[in-house]
Amino acid sequence: MHTRFRVDFDVAWLAGRAFPRERGRTLLRLLAELAQAGSLREAAQRAGVSYRAAWGTLGDGARLLGAPLVDMQRGRRASLSPLGRRVLEADERVRRSLGVQFERLRAEIPALLADALPEAGPRLTLHASHDLALAELSALCRGSVALEIQVRGADECLEALAGGKCDIAGFHVADALPRAAAAAAALGRWLVPRKHQLLHFVTREQGLIVRPGARIRGVDDLARPGVRFVERPGPAGRGAALSELGIAEEVAAGRADAGFGLRAAAARRGLDFVHLATERYFLATSRRALRSAAVHALERALRSAQFARRVKRLPGYDPTHAGERESISAALSWIQYGDARKPARAQA
Repeated sequence: MHTRFRVDFDVAWLAGRAFPRERGRTLLRLLAELAQAGSLREAAQRAGVSYRAAWGTLGDGARLLGAPLVDMQRGRRASLSPLGRRVLEADERVRRSLGVQFERLRAEIPALLADALPEAGPRLTLHASHDLALAELSALCRGSVALEIQVRGADECLEALAGGKCDIAGFHVADALPRAAAAAAALGRWLVPRKHQLLHFVTREQGLIVRPGARIRGVDDLARPGVRFVERPGPAGRGAALSELGIAEEVAAGRADAGFGLRAAAARRGLDFVHLATERYFLATSRRALRSAAVHALERALRSAQFARRVKRLPGYDPTHAGERESISAALSWIQYGDARKPARAQA
């Protein structure tokens, strides 16, 4: 399999007649740098264009939109005009709206291409609730095993595994009620201890994603008058699978003061975080599949130093036990004792 390609996205929305999208990208970079630098010459240098090219781009952009984007007055620092500020706000909104979708697609697209690429090797179908480390695992597995990832709600993933519709199901179990009780019920409904086995994936922090300055330090503060709390999408499925990143985007945009989500999602948007629970994310598979070359390759990737380094870059994540085999009862004991430092040991 080809291992050097990567899935990347570049938002390019500003364009017009005789003003191609690449010129739009340059204009947006200039405006963003000018908002910080206050000097057109410095902004041009940071944006990687000449001073003359910067003038030309700003002029063409003003003609395209019908008004100046920058205020340049003698003896004063350059500043964005009202239109220039609105253009930057629009760019930020576009990136926030598309960011959640891009994150999911980064994990899914390589799997869609896998069976058409030469030397695809062994293949696994993974139905998983959304997690930021899935993209890291998918990238690391290229060349050894093709992961076909489909993002679903946790209960739906376990149902697919029980029905033979996927090779592996990814789901998370919290150490606190009521979500822990729901996870336990799903495990009992769909998995059979003598038929199924768990692989530890990651441990992650779950809590309140909070707008800086909102003075929210716990769940009780959510009941204060005027506090805007954003609910998770539902029912469980694709909307819920994207909720952690979506909640962070809502809070960052100022449309809410707080919502439940991951520490890593809060850190990505520069938001405050209040820890409420620790979650273990498991990969469930059949005991028969454990003997396959594809699952062996997946286990090697999970246990590798490269995977540990990638995951440790995600705030609130711990890959210490990644790839360890655990029984289904291990997830239930995690709910009972809630101690990430003493995970239940493997029972192959």
